[in-house]
Amino acid sequence: MASLSDSASANHSPDDIEALPASAADQVLLYLALNTMKVGGHRYGAFLDAAATAAKFSIYSTYLEQGRNLRKTGFLYHVEPKRVRVIVKEVEAALEEGKALKTLASQEPYYLVGLPHLWQEQYPWKQGTSRIDWNGLLASEKEELEASLPDNLPQARLLNAFEFDELIVLLHTQSQIDLPSERRISLSDAMSEHIKFRLLHSGTVMPVESPLLKIPFYVLTRTTYAPRGERERVFAMIQDVARFFQLLQDWVAEKPGVMRILEVFDIAPADKDAALKELDVMLKSWADKYHKDGGFNMILQMAVGNRRGE
Repeated sequence: MASLSDSASANHSPDDIEALPASAADQVLLYLALNTMKVGGHRYGAFLDAAATAAKFSIYSTYLEQGRNLRKTGFLYHVEPKRVRVIVKEVEAALEEGKALKTLASQEPYYLVGLPHLWQEQYPWKQGTSRIDWNGLLASEKEELEASLPDNLPQARLLNAFEFDELIVLLHTQSQIDLPSERRISLSDAMSEHIKFRLLHSGTVMPVESPLLKIPFYVLTRTTYAPRGERERVFAMIQDVARFFQLLQDWVAEKPGVMRILEVFDIAPADKDAALKELDVMLKSWADKYHKDGGFNMILQMAVGNRRGE
């Protein structure tokens, strides 16, 4: 990594990483370290252990690509062949015996983004009908309760606590379908409560409080999930970056169904907010148009914002 002079490191904040005398690869490492350690709360030692594990997997991957040739792998990475042999044995033992290598643990199930869609699909609501499907309320009480709800809610009815739990179970089950059997995990009570907390904390789901209700009810407040607060957004950002790297690797390998998207343009400041809202609606409509249950799995991941370092 490029060395950083005292003057450079002292005069720039984390937001000015582009100004540091570092390559693009260095900047990726700097961003990762800053956000996992400073904001994510991971220990210094844990970050170093995870970085070492990543380097070992990289060497092991190259070792396989080079026909299990220790000397050629060591030459490519400037590592002694005997050291490569040790790394290979360690990784193979972890893979074969289920030993745990030191990594940074994931903090949040990425599939939370699918909950709003699944909620609207499983529990749709039509204009002119009640959002509350519960016999414990009179028609007048349902109207009173609905009048207290926020405006512009998604096309989905309210769920009682039991239905909300069932929806989380279904969401988790669907998320495991495309995973290899050895990577599938069961939904524990702790994970279920964690998911609820994230949904409520983000504002994607809101509890309905009323003296008319004898059991808890929940309302879907928006059609997309986005974590709230810096710490939650950092976890989502790191997951997005990891997924973006994987997509770009597929693009480098010229795999079918993968496209790299980049547009550089200027926009009038007064039009910026309207343009972003229009883009959001356009992308959702495009995805809804081509979505087909059981079809080829796709994901579109983009970020748009101020152009820096150009």
